[in-house]
Amino acid sequence: MSQENEYLSRILGSGSRALASYAAGELLETHPEAGAGVGPDPFAAWQGWLAVRVEELAAAVAANHPTLFTSQVQWAKAVLAARGIPTEHFRAGLQSLRSVLAKELPEQVRPLADEYVGQALGAFDQEPADLSARLLPDTPTGRLASTYLLALLEGDRRRARELILEAVDQGLSVPDVYLQVLMPAQRELGRMWLAGEINVAEEHFTSATTKIVMAQLLPRATFRPPNGKTMLAAAVAGNQHDIGLQAVGDFFEMDGWRTIHLGANVPISDLVQAVDCFDADLLGISASQSTQLPTLKNAIQAVRERKRGGDVKILVGGLALAGSEELADEMGADGFASGPGDAVRLGNQLVGLPTN
Repeated sequence: MSQENEYLSRILGSGSRALASYAAGELLETHPEAGAGVGPDPFAAWQGWLAVRVEELAAAVAANHPTLFTSQVQWAKAVLAARGIPTEHFRAGLQSLRSVLAKELPEQVRPLADEYVGQALGAFDQEPADLSARLLPDTPTGRLASTYLLALLEGDRRRARELILEAVDQGLSVPDVYLQVLMPAQRELGRMWLAGEINVAEEHFTSATTKIVMAQLLPRATFRPPNGKTMLAAAVAGNQHDIGLQAVGDFFEMDGWRTIHLGANVPISDLVQAVDCFDADLLGISASQSTQLPTLKNAIQAVRERKRGGDVKILVGGLALAGSEELADEMGADGFASGPGDAVRLGNQLVGLPTN
């Protein structure tokens, strides 16, 4: 990272709320119609929304990848549209933010910030991120995923669990349940939350149930003989989402690895201690949002500086890196995995095991 990028990223990160406050005020002053439909306190709503964009801008600047910010803007535009907020209001909000940055940032970093926001605005009219339904019940596993998710949304945990366990009893393999039923259902759940079709309580209930189901499925899986290798799985600090990470860890366990699943939001200091304590051969770290990328990089650097840093292999994954997989190498990781099967294949390759 250049000194200019580092300086700008630090200013944006520390001043996100203040900069967003100025931008929200300018937006509502120049476009008062943007206050409609965003809740009882339009200023607070836009300040919060724009503050996240400033934090995403800081992460993109730190990574030296303008496309990261552009993709986040596309995602945000689709989410707002799904929630009934006109995209022109969001465009006006970004323009207000651009104006505020031009006035409030130190002169030497204004052009860099303007470049990133300008690219996002230039791509604003491109097709938005896809928030259409992802479950297509035209296959047996697709129908099972839809039925499973419906049972969860109806609050019937027992029925949801029985659907999955009965499918395994009838011959569906545990890996296929993960890949073709549970993960698609979880992605659809995330889409529904982003689009405002369900609330946080419903998302938490369904996610918690899926974790319970996965815990009951794993003992029914077929396991390869132990291979003597240890895989440590953790969601980077700030990342509260670990269902995909748990699936990755379970796939490694099925493949013969000893798997240590640390779960969500693992502080860097605890992560590096765990790598040493468990003599990990492979570390898998996930990040779900671009704002977590600086922490991901810091975590990798911290692990590399410890006594096992030169021996442990590091795989990264998660939505934060999707479409920008080259960042894995720039952050010091040994590879990027797009899913459980890919992670096991790469992990085996990195430690010298057969990739099957």
